Amino acid sequence: MVDVIDDVMGGVIENDTNCNEGNLDTDGRGVDVGFQKLLEELQFKLYPRCSFSSLDFLAKLVHIKLINKWTDSSFDQLLELLQTAFPEGNRVPPPPPPSHYEAKKTLKKIGLGYKSIHELLQKCPVCNESRWVDENTKGKKVAHKVLRYFPVTPRLQRLYYSRHTTKDMIWHSTGQYKDGTIIHPVDGTSWKKFDMKYPDFSREPRNVRLGLAADGFNTFGNMCNPHSTWPVILTTYNLPPWLCMKESSFMLTLLIPGPKGPGKDLDVFLRPLVDELKQLWSFGVRTKDAAANTFFNMKSMLLWTINDFPARSSLSGWRGQGGPPRTFSEEEIQAQHARPLFRPPCKVDAQRAGIKRDREDFESNWSKKSIFFELEYWSSLELKHNFDLMHVEKNVGESLVGTSLMNDKSKDTSNARADLTKLNIRKNLWLKKNGNKFHKPHPPYSFTKPDRIRFCKFIRNVKLLDGFGSNIGNKVNETNTNIIGLKSHDYHILMQRLLPIGVKGVLGKGVFTPIIELCMFLKQLCSRTLSVKDMKEAKPTIIKILCKLEVIYPPAFFDIIVHLVLHLPDEAISGGPVCMR
Repeated sequence: MVDVIDDVMGGVIENDTNCNEGNLDTDGRGVDVGFQKLLEELQFKLYPRCSFSSLDFLAKLVHIKLINKWTDSSFDQLLELLQTAFPEGNRVPPPPPPSHYEAKKTLKKIGLGYKSIHELLQKCPVCNESRWVDENTKGKKVAHKVLRYFPVTPRLQRLYYSRHTTKDMIWHSTGQYKDGTIIHPVDGTSWKKFDMKYPDFSREPRNVRLGLAADGFNTFGNMCNPHSTWPVILTTYNLPPWLCMKESSFMLTLLIPGPKGPGKDLDVFLRPLVDELKQLWSFGVRTKDAAANTFFNMKSMLLWTINDFPARSSLSGWRGQGGPPRTFSEEEIQAQHARPLFRPPCKVDAQRAGIKRDREDFESNWSKKSIFFELEYWSSLELKHNFDLMHVEKNVGESLVGTSLMNDKSKDTSNARADLTKLNIRKNLWLKKNGNKFHKPHPPYSFTKPDRIRFCKFIRNVKLLDGFGSNIGNKVNETNTNIIGLKSHDYHILMQRLLPIGVKGVLGKGVFTPIIELCMFLKQLCSRTLSVKDMKEAKPTIIKILCKLEVIYPPAFFDIIVHLVLHLPDEAISGGPVCMR
């Protein structure tokens, strides 16, 4: 614990001759008074002949509380019991009376806290909306939303304060491949082109490159309750590939509360993060390098965002829906961006604000100009927004499996069959009228009832290695006729491991061959080591695969998500392996 705290707070600052004396405490040790008390607490054992110091014990106990979701009251009772049970004169922290509140105050001195943004702002500066749900209540006022912001700069500095991580932070400058092999974003063309455009930034290997991921989730785990909380997480791409995507390397920067997602107003909540990123890019921050025992000016940049298709619309301002694909000239894009610049950055009553938010025809699908364009380098980035492959894989898998099993996720609907009639194609699949009813002829891409049972039994009997995935067999219903409740990772395993085997014996060769080829394409794309040559060859391959599927499945099958598969090889060449994005 002594080494950890010493690294976290840069305890070796006093050994540097360039130390800023204005930041020193009265003892000239470069450590603030609150933290000095923590260092003193480390010198005392919990009780005589105990292997734990009082601070060690408190840190481990709070960690266990968080993992096991203990209540605050149960934690308070445990501290009181331990204080009574341990030998007299013990130092069960915090000082009596021990409580979770006092424990948090003690650990807060390490400096890992957050800010409640606009906690002193009573009204919105744009629409004059009150911060409170009911500002005239006599009881405790309740805010509409409380944004929690975790500053980025101190946590980036601590990656260099620590002797355990500072050497890993310059791995990207020595681990780059030159032979077309891609194992890290540093091997992608986006990183290389940025280095060529901004040589002053790339010349210092300790400058930090970040990736941003954002998505909504239901904190209550109840899908019947439409609640969406949005965490915004950063990861550091300076680290080697075996570290940059570990959970311990993720940094939660924003926690946007529900019950509704921010939608196109996500930029309002990103404001404190973007302001800090602008500061880190333009001026940097003086940081201690524990390995070299020197100071340097650390700068940082945002390399790209990682998101699913709906979240991409919120981040970029491009809806991506509402019409067929088309090419825009630079003048058209600038014209489309012009009007969103003057829209209010929050949801206000149109009549009260006197501003209409409806798009004109010339605006097409642009709903706003993204706040990321305030970053000086953003417009020059080759790859700004990454599609999350797991979400693409899940949606494509839902369509394939749902259409094969003919469940509620099937794309083979009555309207899809009616489209075939309008297009005058595949007459054998047109709706057949029988009296006052219509029925659908059985298609070659769906299982018959006996085959459906065989496929579901195959999935039910699958046994996966511990930690490899969830028990997919539990997702098969009792009648062995449907598979429900699969998550993103379940579809990841299903598409790459199980579906190629399951469909081979129940569908015709002309149908299962392109399905297997699609699954193998996704498996190749998810490899930790890629080749530029292979990815360039994969682009025409996936086009051929989708053309084969278009001959088999109805046009309704090919929505925007299926189309996104075409762009994945290009993204891999530009950004590196998908496991890093």
